[in-house]
Amino acid sequence: MRQLHKQCAAPQQHDARRAARTVVRVASAEPVTSAGAAAANPQTDFKFACPICLTTEFVVQGSAPYQACRCGRCGRSFEAKGQYLDLTLTSGVAQQVYEQKMWQGTELFRQPLVSFVYERGWRQNFAGAGFPGAEKEFEMAMQYLQPAQGGVLIDASCGTGLFTRLFARSKKFAGVVALDFSESMLQQAQQFFAQDAALKAGTPIVAVRGDIGRLPFATGSVDAIHAGAAIHCWPNPQAAMAEISRVLKPGGVFVASTFLTPLAPLGELIGDSTVRPLSQPVSTVIETFNPFGRSNQTFRYWEEDELKDLVAAVGLTDYTRTRSRMFIMFAATKPAAERQPEQW
Repeated sequence: MRQLHKQCAAPQQHDARRAARTVVRVASAEPVTSAGAAAANPQTDFKFACPICLTTEFVVQGSAPYQACRCGRCGRSFEAKGQYLDLTLTSGVAQQVYEQKMWQGTELFRQPLVSFVYERGWRQNFAGAGFPGAEKEFEMAMQYLQPAQGGVLIDASCGTGLFTRLFARSKKFAGVVALDFSESMLQQAQQFFAQDAALKAGTPIVAVRGDIGRLPFATGSVDAIHAGAAIHCWPNPQAAMAEISRVLKPGGVFVASTFLTPLAPLGELIGDSTVRPLSQPVSTVIETFNPFGRSNQTFRYWEEDELKDLVAAVGLTDYTRTRSRMFIMFAATKPAAERQPEQW
């Protein structure tokens, strides 16, 4: 069994905007691999950051079960729940009075029953909105992710690991991080990882509990992020997109899929701006009969122009998309060169 090693990197004279970083190496009981099988790539380093200071780096080389991570700068330890690392802000904290109030959409997907049925009927219902199915969506995402292949991919809001497994099987990435806020989703994902024989010699996977609005990665450290059928469930999409932009490397790629408004098929024919005045009344009628609609704050429909605005507002460029009925998959890139400030 590997021992837990702590290595404090000496402060280096970098750019003034870059702080010295403490590096903590976190070992596990098994070799680096998916679901604890034979090592596929023992040199893969999964690099995370303390979600509080974002400067202490946790380097993980190994599969579950993990050991806890400790940030000496913040005086905090972050739990290892056996099958996943918990790098959320409240991990390892015994709060006696304060209770974090979760958004209803967040709480819905933390329910064990929802995690159990997600790949057993729930996800398949997306076909009615135009989603082409997991295999086809994976192929589309891989086209957008070509510039990032060979690096580490973050499968954000991974749920039960449906796409995590597909990305790992492809062997096109050095490693895949299965990241979700839901404990029950991560537990279900680990069950699927263990049952998938194709992962035993595949790309390494590390499962992490993390908040999309406070990603546990250092600035400019991530090659690519995928968020399949997720952004419509995020409590604060603007904050999440800002975090995605922050952690992406220059040239890094973000790919996501989500639901467009019910009038999107008509909008694609005659223009979204033309049908916009009708979108809200129609959505209101639909949500009256939809238990997962905006009316109970668990889900939202998007206009494509809204997604373009989110992408542009956080400095991502090269927006491109594939759209069919209420389904859209879009991609954007972190600029490779830093933009120069405007002259006044």
